Amino acid sequence: MRRLSLILSDLYLPEEAVRGTTIPSTLALPAFEWLLRFADASQRIRDWRSWLLADLGAAHLSPLSVAHCCALGRLDSSAAINAWLATPVHLEARLDHVRLADRGLLRLPPGERAAWIAEFSRAFGPEYALHDTGERGFILSGAAGTRVASVDPARLLDADIGGALPMGPAAGELRRLGTEIEMWLHGAAPNLAREREHRRRVSALWLWGGGVADGAASVVALARPEPALVYGGDPLLQALGTPRPPPSGFARLDRDATRWVVELSPMSGPENESLANLETDWFEPARAALNGGMLDAVDIVANDRWFQVASRPAWRIWRRKIPWLAQLGRQLKA
Repeated sequence: MRRLSLILSDLYLPEEAVRGTTIPSTLALPAFEWLLRFADASQRIRDWRSWLLADLGAAHLSPLSVAHCCALGRLDSSAAINAWLATPVHLEARLDHVRLADRGLLRLPPGERAAWIAEFSRAFGPEYALHDTGERGFILSGAAGTRVASVDPARLLDADIGGALPMGPAAGELRRLGTEIEMWLHGAAPNLAREREHRRRVSALWLWGGGVADGAASVVALARPEPALVYGGDPLLQALGTPRPPPSGFARLDRDATRWVVELSPMSGPENESLANLETDWFEPARAALNGGMLDAVDIVANDRWFQVASRPAWRIWRRKIPWLAQLGRQLKA
């Protein structure tokens, strides 16, 4: 079976858009709209990472926190249990609130990440440490094991962060540490270098995805996923193996494989991953491959929804056209 899974890992609708009776018109994406329209199966999922772990045969990891999964194989088991993801973000102060900037998830090159880790060690070590997880940030070790609710910053792009800060009676250490990190970042040497190069400053390290889970100590390594070629830069994908950078389009996939997973970030990633470019480079070719029988199935995962389209689906002509944004926002079966 030749199957392609496209994960749009930062495409989330504002809650007010989902709750509202209408969703405003937006960018025309006819191929994307077609794929969603003719999906055989569509359902709400908890999040794309838990969906992917289950799909690749690693559902036993679902009780673990995201940060714990990402830390397996990088940190020793005791440190992995208490790990947190530390994502570099750019924040904007408004009159009455603070927002995560549009495209405010920052990507850091290798040399700069090494500089941040060294600077952090001088300021916060040996109690706390940062560990490299690739261009999207770090793992934080050293925080006490607690159960604290947190939010993936990809859900907060161009939104007020106030209601998404670490919550709960055990969140004191994490909130204090987050504040101390923001103060340190203000004068940190790598930030001064970013300013000189006219790049956005790192306003904060967004701490999320951690917390102790029952039975977590018994898991010491990620199982090898089911045979699949995985492309993307998310820290979880890094933990699953050695993912490849996303190719420039469907035509560049390794055709010796039969299963591909491609994680893309249209709302925060590079220009070639913008929705307009994904329409040309991925959605249109995927539609053509389905219609021509070159693919047996295509998955679209976005906004906590999973859509699967089977080969040659266009005979379902009775399905009415619905704008793609409305399809992503409509209530689906849990």
